[in-house]
Amino acid sequence: MKTVVVSRDGDLSVAAHLTEMRNWLAEQGIEPHELVMLHVLNFRVIFRATFEAIEQADRFTKQFG
Repeated sequence: MKTVVVSRDGDLSVAAHLTEMRNWLAEQGIEPHELVMLHVLNFRVIFRATFEAIEQADRFTKQFG
C-alpha cells in the first residue's frame, strides 16, 4: 500500500479536480482506497490518495503530481 500527496493549481473547483482524477482512475481501472482533498495552500489544492499497489500510486503521481 502506498499513499501519495499531490498539489494542483487552484484554477478549478475541488469537485472539478476530484472528477478529473476519478475519471482518469476509472479509465485506468484503478480503484484508490482513499482520494481526498486535504487543504488549500498558496493557491494550490492539496490531495491525498492511497492505493493498494505501489505502481498504481506511481502512475497517479506521474499523471497528477
